[in-house]
Amino acid sequence: MKRRRLGSPDVTISLQLGLQARAPRAGEFRAPPVDACVGATRLARAAWVAVLACAAPISTTMAQHADDNPILSAQDAFGLTIGSESTGLYNPVLIRGFNPQTAGNARIDGLYFDQQGQLSNRVVEGSTIRVGISEIGYAFPAPTGIVDYDLRHATDGKATATVIAEAGPYDEKSISVDGSLPLDGKLLQLPIGVSFAIGAPPPSGPNLGYTSNLTNVGAAPVWQPNDAITVRTFADWQENTRSRTLPTVYTAGDFLPPRIERGFLGQHWALGKYGAENFGAMIDAKLSSHWSLAAGLFRSVSDIPVSYADLFVNTQPSGRAEHVMVGLLDQHTASNSGEARLTGAFTQGSSVQTVTFLLRGRDEQARYGGADSVDVGTTYIGDPAQVAQPDFIFGPRTSDHTLLWSTGTAYQVQRAGLGEFVVGTQKEFYDKTVVAPGTPLARLTDDPGRLYGSAAVPIRGRFLAYADYIQGFEDSGAVPTTAANRGAILPTTRTWQVDGGVRYALSSKLSLIAGYFELNRPYFNFDIHNEDRQLGVQRASGVELSLAGQLAPGLNVNAGAFIGQVQVTGPDLAAQGVGTAALGQPHNILLANAVYVLPELAALSVDLGLAHYARAPAVVNDAYYIPQLNLLNLGARYHFKLLGAPATLRMQMQNALNTYVWNVNYSPGFIQLAPRTYLAYLTVDV
Repeated sequence: MKRRRLGSPDVTISLQLGLQARAPRAGEFRAPPVDACVGATRLARAAWVAVLACAAPISTTMAQHADDNPILSAQDAFGLTIGSESTGLYNPVLIRGFNPQTAGNARIDGLYFDQQGQLSNRVVEGSTIRVGISEIGYAFPAPTGIVDYDLRHATDGKATATVIAEAGPYDEKSISVDGSLPLDGKLLQLPIGVSFAIGAPPPSGPNLGYTSNLTNVGAAPVWQPNDAITVRTFADWQENTRSRTLPTVYTAGDFLPPRIERGFLGQHWALGKYGAENFGAMIDAKLSSHWSLAAGLFRSVSDIPVSYADLFVNTQPSGRAEHVMVGLLDQHTASNSGEARLTGAFTQGSSVQTVTFLLRGRDEQARYGGADSVDVGTTYIGDPAQVAQPDFIFGPRTSDHTLLWSTGTAYQVQRAGLGEFVVGTQKEFYDKTVVAPGTPLARLTDDPGRLYGSAAVPIRGRFLAYADYIQGFEDSGAVPTTAANRGAILPTTRTWQVDGGVRYALSSKLSLIAGYFELNRPYFNFDIHNEDRQLGVQRASGVELSLAGQLAPGLNVNAGAFIGQVQVTGPDLAAQGVGTAALGQPHNILLANAVYVLPELAALSVDLGLAHYARAPAVVNDAYYIPQLNLLNLGARYHFKLLGAPATLRMQMQNALNTYVWNVNYSPGFIQLAPRTYLAYLTVDV
C-alpha cells in the first residue's frame, strides 16, 4: 500500500503501519486491520483494557434470562459470558495473550467451528473459556485455550419471550425481542429473536459519537424426535451500517500522545459497513448402550463492503500530526467447517473407559487488501479538521484459500478416588494457496501430527491436582503486500503448552484454583530488510489464580489474577528492532468482581468490579511503556414484577474514577480509554 497526498497523486511515500489487510495469523492477538477500520464496536477486539472490562455489558442480549448473572454462575475466574454480561480474566478474543478465534480454537457445544463472523445472542446463550483445569478431560484441547459457545436453548415446550430495552451513554440505545415457540410441543421448538441497536456501548472504546446501526435476526430450531436423537440448527444474520471510524494515533518518537479532551475526533463521512452470517446444523445421537455420535456442519461469513482507517501519524508531543485516511473495499472471508465425533464409553466396576474417534476440517476462502491511503494534511489530534472525502484508488486484492483436515483418537479412563487420565493424538492435513497482486501463485502443504495428555488426581479430600501437555498446529497466514517478500505464505505454526496446578474446595460453594502454565509459539514480524518472517519464539508463562463462588451469605465473588509475562526470544531481536516483552502485554492483571444481595431487600443487589493492569510495552521495541491502569465499575440490579412478569432493572457506572489513558491498539497505535459512562437496561421475561 502506498501513501499519497490529497491533490498530489505523484507523491508515493511508503506507509507501513500494519494496515495491509490479510488473513489473520494463528494466535494473533491484535485485531486484523479491517477490524480497526469499521468503528468502535470492532475495536473492542484490539484493546486489552476493553477486553477485560469487569462484568461489562455487551451490546446484544438473550432470551428468558432476567435472573442471569455470570458472577453467580461462574465456576472459575477464567472467563464466562451469559447473555449480556461477562466476568473473568479472559474472553473469546483473548486467552493468555493470544486470540483463540484466529488460532482456530472456537467450538459450539464442543464441536469444531471456524469462526469468521461474530455470533450474536440470538443464537448463543454465551460462552465459556476452557483453559487450565477446565480443559482437563475436554476432548481434543488446544494451546491458548478454547472458547466454547453454548447454543441457544429451547424451553420445555412452552412459549416464552424476553424483551430487553437498553439506554447507554451518548447516543446508545437498543431493543431486542427473543422467544421460543413450540411448533410441535417438545418435539419441534423454535428459539428466535431480533434486535436493533444504535450506538457503540462499552467496552468498545470512547464512544463519544462513534455510533453505528446494528440489526440482527437469528433462530436456532431444535428437533427432538426421541430421547436418543437431538437435531439443532441455527441461522444468524447481522448487519452493521453507518459505523463511524475511531482514529488511531502513532507518535513520532518514544513517547505517548499528549493528553487531549475526550470527544469525537473522526470524520463524519467515514462510515463503514460490515455484515456477519453464521449457519449450522448439529446432531447428537445415542447409537447404542455404549456408542454415541456428535456431529456438526457450519458456515461463517465476514463481509466488509467498505471500511476506513483514520490515522494521525508522526504525532509530536504538541499534538501536531500528519493526517492520513485509508479506505478499503470488499474485504470478505467465508469458511465451511465441521466435525464428526464417535464416542464409546465402557464401564467396568468403578472405572469408566472412553474412546473417541474424530474427523474435523475447514475450507476457508478470503479476499483482502487493495487499500489506498491519502495524506490529507497536518492537524492537531485534539481538534482535527473535517476534510473532504478523498477519491480513493483501490488496488487489486489478495485471494487466499486454506484447507485443513484433521483425524484424531483419544482415550480416557476415570476411576473413583483415583481421578482421570487422557491421551490423544491428531493428524493434520494442510493445504494453502495465495495469489497476491503482481506475484505468482504460492502454495504450502503440511501434514504434522500432534498429541496431548492430561491428568486430574484428587488429593486428601478437598484438593485436586491437575496437569496437561498439549501440542497445537495453526495457519500462520500470508505475508502482506507491504513486505519485500509479499505474497509468500508463512510457515505453519507449531505450538505447545504445559499446564498444572491445584484446585481446593474451600466450601461446597467456593473454590480456589492456583496453576502455572507455559505456552510457546513462533514469533513473526518485519525485519530490517522489510521481510516478514519468523524472528523468534513468543512465550507466555506465569501463575493464574482463581477464586469463585459464595464467600459469605449473600456475597458472591469472582476474582482472578495473571502474574507472569509474554516474552519474545530470538537470536537477533535487538538488531531487528524487536524488544523482549510482547507489545501491549501487561505482566500482571488482577481482577475482582463481587455481588452482594442486601439482606433487608433481597430483590436488590449491588456489585463492583476492580481491575488492575501493570504497565505494558507501547511499541514493538519496548522503548516506552503504557503506565499501569486501575479501573472501577459500580452497578446494581433490582428484580421485580412488571405486569406480573419477572423483570430486572440493571444499572452500571463504568470507569467510575474517570481514569484517562492512551491505550495501545496492537498496530502499534493508540486509542483513548472510554471516559466514565452510565448505562441501564430493562429485561422482562414474558
